[in-house]
Amino acid sequence: MSLRGSGLDTSSGPQFIQQRIALFAQMTAITAFTFFLVGRVLVAALRGQPVRFTQQGQIAHIAGVAIALAAWLACRRGQRSLASLEAIDAVAVVGTCTAWGFFVVQPNLEWIYTALVANTLTVLARAITVPSKAGRTLRLSVLAFVSQLVLVWLWVLRPEERPMPLAMGIDQTIWCAAVVTIATITSRILYDLRRSVREANELGQYQLEAKLGAGGMGEVWRARHRFLVRAAAVKLIRPELLSSRHVDPELTLKRFEREARATAALRSPHTVQLYDFGQAEDGTLFYVMEMLGGIDLETLVSRYGPVPAERAIHIVRQVCDSLSEAHRNGLIHRDVKPANIFVSCIGTETDFVKVLDFGLVRLRGEQARADSPKLTAEGAVAATPAYAAPEVVEGEAAYDHRVDIYAVGCVGYWLLTGKLVFEGETAMKMMLEHARTPPPPPQARTELPIPPALERIIMDCLAKDPALRPPTAAALAARLREVEVPEEWTAERAERWWRTHLPSEVAERPVADVLLSQESAPPEARALRPRRAARG
Repeated sequence: MSLRGSGLDTSSGPQFIQQRIALFAQMTAITAFTFFLVGRVLVAALRGQPVRFTQQGQIAHIAGVAIALAAWLACRRGQRSLASLEAIDAVAVVGTCTAWGFFVVQPNLEWIYTALVANTLTVLARAITVPSKAGRTLRLSVLAFVSQLVLVWLWVLRPEERPMPLAMGIDQTIWCAAVVTIATITSRILYDLRRSVREANELGQYQLEAKLGAGGMGEVWRARHRFLVRAAAVKLIRPELLSSRHVDPELTLKRFEREARATAALRSPHTVQLYDFGQAEDGTLFYVMEMLGGIDLETLVSRYGPVPAERAIHIVRQVCDSLSEAHRNGLIHRDVKPANIFVSCIGTETDFVKVLDFGLVRLRGEQARADSPKLTAEGAVAATPAYAAPEVVEGEAAYDHRVDIYAVGCVGYWLLTGKLVFEGETAMKMMLEHARTPPPPPQARTELPIPPALERIIMDCLAKDPALRPPTAAALAARLREVEVPEEWTAERAERWWRTHLPSEVAERPVADVLLSQESAPPEARALRPRRAARG
């Protein structure tokens, strides 16, 4: 009877199976030890009887606890291979039940039913806790009851004494068969439910793992490709969102499609990369982009405070690289803000910037066309109030890419001071201040030193008149390169910061380890299957 390669459900990865086996073994060890203390030691003490650990039943009880404890400890740390997990799983359930089967070493009715209850709880707990195919659960459950049934029938069939009636053997066999059947059916149901959930969370070759957030434009999920060593973020719009009376489905679909196409067209390394775009069989629209490990600028400053001038320059220059390509291609981002700018670890580089969310992107010259799609609700402001350029607030139709330059100035201001340019009590007051009130210099709102040249650049970006701002993102980046700072922001300083504050983002799992874990998955988890989504 083969136990290896016979059905552990590794669809969530071997690490998940290891955690589940550890949980099962832990529950078994703790429960059995509790029964031992209460049912044997405590009861004997209350009766004034000595506890004899040399009794065969007590030895069997302790042996079962030891086996479960060993399985638990084997899975607590490190990363076991699939073959090791299969063996530990088998030992954990078959080994403990075999030990408890020796409760029947004496033809005592109390010990016989103690063995039955102990083995029943163990077998059912394993079926519920460890996800596997029904066939594996059936085989392990049958083996788990072997020692108990063999000893029972040995007592029944002793011709010289027959200390147990034949009915006892039949009764025990029927109960064990019923438990095996229930465990097998339970395992099958849970396995099918996991598969249904997994298939419901599949978009093409991507498996959705956890929701990262939700907003007016749908949901964002962390996902993994079924075959490639590549994490991804999936942005999707489910059909039920489009049917909501609070959403304009045509506007939402056009925005979503434009965002996907605009992002896919850009090649700057500082623009988030798009991998796939399509529609699932149930009507869900989705696009797949690279998964970023790191922190957005809003969280960075809120959690760790303003950054040194040299780091702010390093970050903003990379933002300019992304926007420069977008502007050359006639795309205006319109939602540049700290929450849409990520600093992350890419390859061996740290503090690598990625610009996200082109959901409000506008095409150059779009406002001049009468037949152009209206992707902003009538009367709405297509920007975040804290970063809205004056011409956007005042409702001008012919604004251009310099609204992004203004927003970059607001981002730089936030990085250097930890404060918004204007902090009005309401969104409307904040926007009015952007339109009419001269901004206070950054140095007036922070104790950190800011080079005068950098402060002038920030103030120029925040000019009310677009003509007074840097004309292009490339020109802005060039001016930033000329700013003299006391100390450069080097790769060594960046890596030191990340290892101090976000070490988990720097210490990624080696690709070789990921490949080995994928290749150890069962064949059915690796087999190619037809895609469930149409490419856009």
